[in-house]
Amino acid sequence: MHQVETVMSKIIGVLGGGQLGKMLFEAGSPTNVSYVFLEKTNDCPASLVCSNQVLGSLQDSDQINVLASKADVFTYEIEHVNVNALASLEQQGKSVFPKSSVLSIIQDKGLQKEFYAKNQVDTLDFTLATTDDLQEKVVAWSDDRFVLKHRKGGYDGKGVQLLDKQKFETLVAAQDEGLQSEYGYVIEKLAKDAIEVSVIVAVAQDGSTTTYPPCEMVFDPRSNLMDYLIAPSSLSDDTNQQCEAIALQAVKAFDSPGLFAVELFVEAGGGVYVNEIAPRPHNSGHHTIESCYTSQYEQLNRILLGQPLGSTALVKPAATCNIVGPRDVNGTYQLANLDEVLTIEGVYIHMYGKTSTSPDRKLGHFTVLADTREEVVYKMEKVKGLLEIVAE
Repeated sequence: MHQVETVMSKIIGVLGGGQLGKMLFEAGSPTNVSYVFLEKTNDCPASLVCSNQVLGSLQDSDQINVLASKADVFTYEIEHVNVNALASLEQQGKSVFPKSSVLSIIQDKGLQKEFYAKNQVDTLDFTLATTDDLQEKVVAWSDDRFVLKHRKGGYDGKGVQLLDKQKFETLVAAQDEGLQSEYGYVIEKLAKDAIEVSVIVAVAQDGSTTTYPPCEMVFDPRSNLMDYLIAPSSLSDDTNQQCEAIALQAVKAFDSPGLFAVELFVEAGGGVYVNEIAPRPHNSGHHTIESCYTSQYEQLNRILLGQPLGSTALVKPAATCNIVGPRDVNGTYQLANLDEVLTIEGVYIHMYGKTSTSPDRKLGHFTVLADTREEVVYKMEKVKGLLEIVAE
């Protein structure tokens, strides 16, 4: 008789209890995957589907150690966690995927850019600046327009500004809070007439890899949040293959199992450049829940449990659109016109369990499937016109 080790007996520990954790737990439910997670509030999105919670801050090393006592393998659903505590777990022989060495680079956009340059990964030209020399570096920058990023602490479009030199000087004179960063800045070349693309890369514990078909992202120009994505992208097969190859090159340089979302710029002239990488499930992979044979969340579960990677092929073209809080509504809310939306074939609503709205807060997303890209766009626009966050 063969001795069978059941990986389902392993418990996955997750730092963070937001919507990404919620969807990770939902993906593991059909095969009875067990989880425990750390989050500072007990009414977070993940609490709706998992009752095994350690209550505490993601920066609290003591509470991270409590989490470590209850699980066998660990991951994180947000970058803003105590990376030194994770490194300590690894020193104790615990498995953390992606590794803490990955997170220590990802947490600092300056280190990210230097990492890409060191590993010959194509990325847009940049220079690093501190509070003391920021003005000097901007004046010396070769182009009038540029991107200014805070090295640490930014998320969901915060900490990133598209500026020209005159606007920058105006903000400096006004002592604008958006320029304040104790960790320094990245000054980056602005991509020219670029399409923004995401490639999700999966790396198994045995080193095998796979990529999801590139999706095309469109961002809200005011909030810098992703408005919607379409998969597959409208790019040529050759350009899509180039995107996948560069994404894979960048991720392999980290030398770690895990799930990685690689955001890229594809310029009209043909240049393809890595923008940033998220070492976790990502907004740009939400569509995979319905549109791919293996969702990004199931894929991460497989990686954490040491299982084979699943197929990333698209079942149908898809679009995913964020559902965010409007600028004029705060507090409790409801979805208007939901019944009408639910009569449309191929529409899937995912609400994250957040009880209150505020401007630009991510409350959920919807995904649309159809036989053609054109039909996907038509349906998405129809749902966007109907679905509305209104005060309760």
